[in-house]
Amino acid sequence: MGDCIIPTISYEDFANGFGDKVQARGKPLCGQWEITFRCNLRCVHCYIVDDPAKKELTFPEITDILDQIHHEGCLWLCFTGGEPLVREDFLDIYTYAKKKGFLITLFTNGTLITPKIADYLQEYPPFMIDITLNSITSQTYERITQVPGSFERCLQGIHLILERRLPLTLKSIGMILNRSEILKIKEYVEGLEDVRFRYDSVIIPRLDGSKEPCQFRLSPHQVVEIEYSDHNMRQEWKECFQSYHELTEPEDLFRCGGGISSFNISPYGELQLCHLLRRPSFNLREGSFREGFYQLFPRIRSAKYHTNSKCKDCRLWYLCPQCPGRAQLENGDPQIPVNYFCELAHEREAMKPILVK
Repeated sequence: MGDCIIPTISYEDFANGFGDKVQARGKPLCGQWEITFRCNLRCVHCYIVDDPAKKELTFPEITDILDQIHHEGCLWLCFTGGEPLVREDFLDIYTYAKKKGFLITLFTNGTLITPKIADYLQEYPPFMIDITLNSITSQTYERITQVPGSFERCLQGIHLILERRLPLTLKSIGMILNRSEILKIKEYVEGLEDVRFRYDSVIIPRLDGSKEPCQFRLSPHQVVEIEYSDHNMRQEWKECFQSYHELTEPEDLFRCGGGISSFNISPYGELQLCHLLRRPSFNLREGSFREGFYQLFPRIRSAKYHTNSKCKDCRLWYLCPQCPGRAQLENGDPQIPVNYFCELAHEREAMKPILVK
């Protein structure tokens, strides 16, 4: 009998293909869960606003919801915050979810990772750990976090994860405070073994409507300058430009997977389409996950662009980070374009003749 050669594909390709099939069937494959809005840092660009008057979900409430989303087919689950490790029962929550079979991603600032927590994560490994690293200098890092000593604690947390060879992504938000360091951070991460780097430049208003974080945005020109200065980012945009002919202009207001294959849960049990579009929401303390996902979400996603919408017929939509959630936070209306994003899309388009010859 001859050798049977089974073709192999990367996990990323498998996940993307699997996700596309599930999305087509409208199943809640991916969940993001903000288990707390509390945080030990005070990052200048953060959009989260903690409300001490609201009561976070208890551990029994969380396990009940975990049972529900598991039953409905959720596979990938991201625990985020705030800072998830602020919760004293975090490891209990994590363990319950892990034993249910979820593929867990942990979003953390890394400063509260102790040897005990790192050892536990080594024994029960997550799918991925994402740690935010917005600078490789203590001065800039702590200008952003506004907490003395946080830089060293973050590096210690990263070291503990690396020491145990756990899957790790280091991510950075580009802003005026670290503009000159983004590519240096990327270079630092690339020097680490088996660590991914992720970069984003989108800063949004706070959930309470304050636009204070937006003062730290890079200008659209500065964003594109960074993107063009890096070979990998340049290549990604080149491929994006080359594949544009395959894309069609959207009529649906929502063109993401929110409410089709993904969802967000707030610390207070509010089921939401995503972490940006907070209203309308469904109270999981009063009803089931199934009710919210299959009854509320289709109504939200049925929205179309207004006939006079500037976004509806915009030929640059594929270069633009505009979405209903970001528009709602910025303008109070999911239909109104965010001017900053419009400018960014035009700046990116200006790269096309240089990248695609």
